[in-house]
Amino acid sequence: MLLSGPLSVTGTVMLLLGVGCSVRGGVLYDAVSGFSPRRELRQVRDGVVHPGVAPGEMVNTDRAHADAAATNQRTRRLEDAAHHPAKAHWAPVAGWMCMLITATLVVSQWNLVAHNATGASNSFRDTGWAILLGLSGLRVAVVPGRHRIAAAVILISGLGLVLGGMLAEHDHLRLQLVEVTCGCLAGACALAAHLSPSTPR
Repeated sequence: MLLSGPLSVTGTVMLLLGVGCSVRGGVLYDAVSGFSPRRELRQVRDGVVHPGVAPGEMVNTDRAHADAAATNQRTRRLEDAAHHPAKAHWAPVAGWMCMLITATLVVSQWNLVAHNATGASNSFRDTGWAILLGLSGLRVAVVPGRHRIAAAVILISGLGLVLGGMLAEHDHLRLQLVEVTCGCLAGACALAAHLSPSTPR
C-alpha cells in the first residue's frame, strides 16, 4: 500500500511523457496525413477504418522514383567507400614528426654541445633550425590543407641541418650524427607534407 502512491505517480508521468513524445514525433504519421486527436476519437466512435496498403502496392510518383534513385546511389557510394578506403593523409604525421625532431635537437643541446666557441656556434645554428622546424611542423600538424611555404621551410631547415652536420666543425661525432639524421628526417617530412596534404574535417 505504501508503494501504490509513488507507483501511480511514476506511471502517470511516464504515460504523459509517452503521449508527448508520440505527438512530437508524429503519431499515426503512416496512417493519416495529419494528427488530430478529436478526429481520431470521432473515427473510433463511428467505426471508421483506415485503408491499409495492399501487398505489392507501390507509390508511382516522380518524386518517389527520384528519392529511391538517390537513396540507391548513396548506398552504392557508401559500399564502394567501405571497400576502397580513402587515401591516408601524411601531413599531420609529418608535422608531429617535425615537433619530435625539434625536441630531439633541444635535448641534444644539453648533452652533446661542448662549452666552448665551437659548441656555442653549433648550438646557435641548431636552435635556429629547431625553431623553424617546430613552428612549421606545428602548422602542418594542426591546420588542414596544403602548406607549400611550411613544407619549403621544413625542407630548407633539413638541408641546413645536413650541411651543418657534414661541413661545420664539431667537438662530438654524436652531435653530427644527430644533425644529419634529423635533417634527413625533416626532408622526408617536407616531402610528405607537400605530396599528401590533410583535408578539412
